[in-house]
Amino acid sequence: MKDDGHIWLRIATNIQKLMMVIVPCALCHPKDHNDGDVVYILVGMITRQLLFLFSALGAINGIFLAVYFFTRRPRRRADIMLGALLLAVGVRTAKSTFFYFDPSIAIGFRQFGLSACLLIGPLTYLYISYHLADLQQRSEDGRWRLHLGLWSLVIGIGILFPYADYRAIWDYSSYAIHMVWFAYLAASAQALWHARHHLAEPATLITTRTLLPLSVFAGSFLILAAYVSTPLTSYIVGALSFTFFMHIAVLVFLLRKESPVTKEKYQNRRLSEEDAETILSMLDKQMNEQSLHSNPNLTLAQLAKRTGNVPAEVSQVLNDKLKKSFNLYVNEFRIANAKTLLLAEPQLNLETIAERCGFNSSSTFFAVFKKIAGQTPASYRTSTLHST
Repeated sequence: MKDDGHIWLRIATNIQKLMMVIVPCALCHPKDHNDGDVVYILVGMITRQLLFLFSALGAINGIFLAVYFFTRRPRRRADIMLGALLLAVGVRTAKSTFFYFDPSIAIGFRQFGLSACLLIGPLTYLYISYHLADLQQRSEDGRWRLHLGLWSLVIGIGILFPYADYRAIWDYSSYAIHMVWFAYLAASAQALWHARHHLAEPATLITTRTLLPLSVFAGSFLILAAYVSTPLTSYIVGALSFTFFMHIAVLVFLLRKESPVTKEKYQNRRLSEEDAETILSMLDKQMNEQSLHSNPNLTLAQLAKRTGNVPAEVSQVLNDKLKKSFNLYVNEFRIANAKTLLLAEPQLNLETIAERCGFNSSSTFFAVFKKIAGQTPASYRTSTLHST
């Protein structure tokens, strides 16, 4: 699958060449003019053609990228949400583009564009949530059913009120759609803020898995800002914003190989076996004696500082010697502590245990516990106490 990004790019390039032939014919309208106006008219025609080209190309390539993420392996829910987001934005961008250059476009297509717009906010939030869950090694939940189900129901109800018959209502609905979009962006910003310690770790700062959610969030925000500011700018600005920001960000993600820094972060200094064992011993000592895992905001940089090493060396030891990520290494200490508390202090509720062991939320505690221990905290406590 590593060449899929190149395949989609070649397809998009061929479509772009085809559009360069078709667009001039579609946009040129003969009109009477004086010889002195020839240059002015030509410049205007070229400008309109370029605007149409870039706007439409962004929508078409966005749809191709959506297909890529839908079919990408291994299948991740975050990829599916990103594909759906790109599809929704692509449809909305196509509607904006064609409406700008042909205001007589079918009324039903306008309703189709507004309906797609309603899903952009929820899909932005769901993509970021599931991407962060992968980054933090949390299990995926079924929240997408609630969010997408609710707004799909609203879109279904909207079918009963066609744009052609209820144009005033649909025109006002755009304000509500933008408010929903903004509310989901606020929720996405909150999720990113809570995960800032994971996103800001030196070992992950340079990877696309860290940069892409930030790019998608910024792109979604700028597209919303472009549509909201339409009365002050131009209706086509939203389409251009999508083309020049989110589309480019995702293409960079697809076409670049693994970051050279990520691949070669250990090549400048390979630790000897003795040094690696020493660092690992220091890590275990700090974690056991200082209970660093109880800090819910513990980062790789903080742990490395405690042992007097640089983060890259600590990350190298964890990956090479234990075959574990930093998050998994810390979570295993948290779950071991939780098992002790579950049996030693049966009067404690699960929320208290989760907090004492360094988890920010009970849901994260339950998900990580089941992933590592193979059962829920409650079933572990019950089965172990009964067996003894």
